[in-house]
Amino acid sequence: MPAIQLMELARLGDVDAFESGCLEALEQGALRLSDLVQPFTVLGSHAKADRVAAIGLTVLENTGASQNTTDALSIARVTLLADPDNAALRQTVAGYYRALHGHTPGFDMVLEQSGLLAGRPARNALRVLDFCLSLKPGDPLLSRTEETLVEVVNIDHAGGLYTVARGGRPNTLPTVEIARRYEHVDPDDFRVLRELRPERLRELIDTNPVALVIGLIRAHGEWIDQETLKTELVPQYISDTEWPKWWTKARTAMKRDPHIVLEGRNPLIIHYSAQARTLEDETWDAIERQNQPADWLDTLAGYLREKRANKEAPDPGFIARCEAHLLGQAQRAAARRPADILSVLLVLAQLERQAGLNSDQHVSRAAALLRETPQPVELIATLPDAGLLEMAAELLPSARPDDGPALLVQLMPAAPAALLDRIVEVGLASGLGQAIQSHIDMALADPVDYPEMIYWLWKGPHATPSLRLPADEDLLSGIMQTLSALGRSLHPREATMKAFRAKVKAALGLKDFAKVKACLARIDTARAITLKHQLQRMEGLGDTTPGRMTDLLRERFPDLWKVAEVKLQPWEDPEMLFVTRAGLERKTEERDHLVNVTMRENAKRIGEAAALGDLSENSEYKFALEERDLLRARLAQMNSDLALAVDIDPHRVPTEHVGIGSRVVLRRVHDAAERRLTFLGPFDSDVERGILNYRAPVSQKLMGLHVGDRLRLMLDDAEAEYEVAAIENGLLPAP
Repeated sequence: MPAIQLMELARLGDVDAFESGCLEALEQGALRLSDLVQPFTVLGSHAKADRVAAIGLTVLENTGASQNTTDALSIARVTLLADPDNAALRQTVAGYYRALHGHTPGFDMVLEQSGLLAGRPARNALRVLDFCLSLKPGDPLLSRTEETLVEVVNIDHAGGLYTVARGGRPNTLPTVEIARRYEHVDPDDFRVLRELRPERLRELIDTNPVALVIGLIRAHGEWIDQETLKTELVPQYISDTEWPKWWTKARTAMKRDPHIVLEGRNPLIIHYSAQARTLEDETWDAIERQNQPADWLDTLAGYLREKRANKEAPDPGFIARCEAHLLGQAQRAAARRPADILSVLLVLAQLERQAGLNSDQHVSRAAALLRETPQPVELIATLPDAGLLEMAAELLPSARPDDGPALLVQLMPAAPAALLDRIVEVGLASGLGQAIQSHIDMALADPVDYPEMIYWLWKGPHATPSLRLPADEDLLSGIMQTLSALGRSLHPREATMKAFRAKVKAALGLKDFAKVKACLARIDTARAITLKHQLQRMEGLGDTTPGRMTDLLRERFPDLWKVAEVKLQPWEDPEMLFVTRAGLERKTEERDHLVNVTMRENAKRIGEAAALGDLSENSEYKFALEERDLLRARLAQMNSDLALAVDIDPHRVPTEHVGIGSRVVLRRVHDAAERRLTFLGPFDSDVERGILNYRAPVSQKLMGLHVGDRLRLMLDDAEAEYEVAAIENGLLPAP
């Protein structure tokens, strides 16, 4: 088993699989101790101690440890910590230390003082050996209990004595005591530079700012921010005036250093890693933090782009590591999220393709999964990312040659707009035009649930001569009606509403609103007035899109923004439709019922009729389509009227002349017979009760007349002369 896979198993804490991998590699003679050091160390940090010890002993007993004593000692240390009471193992570890350090004068005394062979706690014994055998004169040491620094001035392993000095004052300590009291610290740690080697600090400021920053990070932990860095250096070591220039130089150098990672802006965070950070390291960190296939796809795509930009080939070992990790993640989540297996296979297939690897194993496995699943459409539709869904859909026809095209067409409601042309192409080639048309009709009947299809229709499908597609201006009208209804008469889930608005916003703005301009060139003034009011009340699209469309509408219909030289009377204004509050509520409820009940039932009938088969001979389907067209026209008129609706103020109804809201007594001149008529908006008209639409021709003849004025009217199918006998407020109770 490759070392990269052993590392992944160690990270996961999968002891059984790790042990099997080691045994397999031992049997094949392919196990190298150097490949095991890091995985074994990781495994020992979180796996069961007895299992780790058993695996470690097996490895040590069956490899040529003497050929690589350093690696053997590293594995033996982990094994001993897992089984600290194993006396034989203590002897083995002591033997490795002797092989590496036996030439050091006084080694036997250090070994004896450590207590490794005398039963001292293993962790403490190993610390004494590692600490003392690595000491050299001049080494700086940091107190483990307080922030004080000392420097090693003399080492006497044979005598078990070590002398350190602070401020010129020496102090001699025995082996165990010095290991207990102090720990190693890097010579370029900022605390060391500041207290013990100020001349070195000045040198680094001038010649190696990266080393100085790394020393500061060591003093502060794993990272430091820009402001703390400045506080440590200014003004004691760098003046305020010199700082900007020094910082620019240091930041430029840090960006090129593989050990440094810069994050954020304000504040800028500086991280340091002792091991150089490669692109593979950074990508792997991201992969480990993520748990969504779509994120993995983006991260790996970024890795491959960076490799291509640097003219480097992807690292095969890293690719294998990613494959093992992603497959492991998917298998653990398969029971809860079946689509994850398919998602990961698609991510890995894309990775292989983009990396130029000569393998189609993941494509084949994804195709097999699609072939074997009983509900492939539902499986694909649940994929968490449009890119993954598109990849799965492309596989479907070849994975299932018998029913693949039909299944692909079933995906239309869930498919991203970029895929719809391909679906339609495959569907039409397979004689599935009727099913495609049914999906289009459903989307037009209920746009808010089909944002991708609406975007596709607006953008302009490829050649589809056999399909019935809406004219662009009709589609624009439907889009605007839906946008106007959202949150008023249409109340979809918040996520659905947000998705529709976002997709429509993107569609309308395509090529600097080119299609909007073309539609405006073909619509009449009545539609333009409705559009103007819809734009004024638009919500959820921000300011840019409605603002740009308003500007285009103003350019095409400038008269809609002109202030008339002669002020229009309210009943003459084509941009206002005066209605009562009760009438507005009734009409809104009627529109809501039309959208949420009648049109949805019609859309359902269209789908059910389409499922019956041959649409050319399907009378139910044709009737449902005709009904749909009538309902759309009715909805368009309702939305147009509601867009212009203005409440009538009952307290401002004129009584000195006939106006909107007036109740008028008309007296027929030749016999003094009287008629009472009230003039309200179209939402309130009721001829049986004598309430007329003020926009009706007979009403317009009476608007503006005063008491005593006469005119000829056609009432009750007979023309006669009438006199205005009285004018009252028709919205207030009669006195």
